[in-house]
Amino acid sequence: MSEIAIELWRGDRMESRVRADVAVVDSLGQVRYWFGDPGRATFWRSSAKPFQAMPIVESGAAERYRFGAREVAISCASHGGEAMHVELVQDLLKRIDATPEDLICGVHPPSHRESALALVARGEEPFVLHNNCSGKHTGMLTLARGLNAPLAGYEKPDHPVQQAIRKNVAYMTGMDESELYTGVDGCGVPCFYLPLTRMAYSFARLVDPRGLDPAKAGAAMIVSEAMRMHPELVSGTGRLEVTLAEATGHRFVSKGGAEAVFCLGIPDKGLGLAVKVDDGNSRVIPTLVAATLEQMGVLSMEERVKLQSLLHPDIRNHAGTLVGDIRVVMTLNSGRLA
Repeated sequence: MSEIAIELWRGDRMESRVRADVAVVDSLGQVRYWFGDPGRATFWRSSAKPFQAMPIVESGAAERYRFGAREVAISCASHGGEAMHVELVQDLLKRIDATPEDLICGVHPPSHRESALALVARGEEPFVLHNNCSGKHTGMLTLARGLNAPLAGYEKPDHPVQQAIRKNVAYMTGMDESELYTGVDGCGVPCFYLPLTRMAYSFARLVDPRGLDPAKAGAAMIVSEAMRMHPELVSGTGRLEVTLAEATGHRFVSKGGAEAVFCLGIPDKGLGLAVKVDDGNSRVIPTLVAATLEQMGVLSMEERVKLQSLLHPDIRNHAGTLVGDIRVVMTLNSGRLA
């Protein structure tokens, strides 16, 4: 079961404890590091987006509609609704002869605070392209075009788009399609439920695709490289994916998800990482991810210095006064999991 990984201290008293589970798996499927229950199952949420985007490449739709790395990255995004995100999604919709009205993901304000405030200052209302999943949904419409399938109903489980995605998720996780339980994600498309070990395995294969079928390997390489080089499009200004990239010279391929899921691939090690905070609160995800990487020994001294604010974060009140800190109490297990 989940174990206590993080403690939050106020002054010299411990205030809260956070339970979590961690799985680190190599591209052969071997668990290499773990904490808590690495086989804990949960919804993959937006950390599944690279695998929802791979069929766009594999089908030829990405080439047909002139996708470069930036376009692939936004198809994997949980973006902040910044201008760079909205403009890129608008351009993609035009390329595939679709409109914002074709997207079923719904409307919410930009999650990027400055962009949301600027929208209010201009007296404008948010619209569907501000939705963090609008890039993913536009990618799904692109896949529909590539499959010569209708745009309408692209979110339905029996639509060719979702069938292609389901097949790819089964392949990359090493699971049978019959094992894949799905709910409905916040943006209205199928959301996969699976063990952390399978999530980590998928990210290991994404960044180390040597054992995959040639078409899958090619798609994995294109998607992982786009995400590695453009974390600002995959997430947004100030987000963990960007912070990790800036601190490590874009060494990792990472993608967060709702309810405190985060996954990461390490190309030079052929490893995938999946973490889940038990209560679904993402406040300590940056510290949990950074501490896992540190305990795995994959961070250089320079990288650890750059990530000090994540590894040993302060707690400050609204006046900026130091009132406490966040402490890692997790000890990562290593070796062959019995």
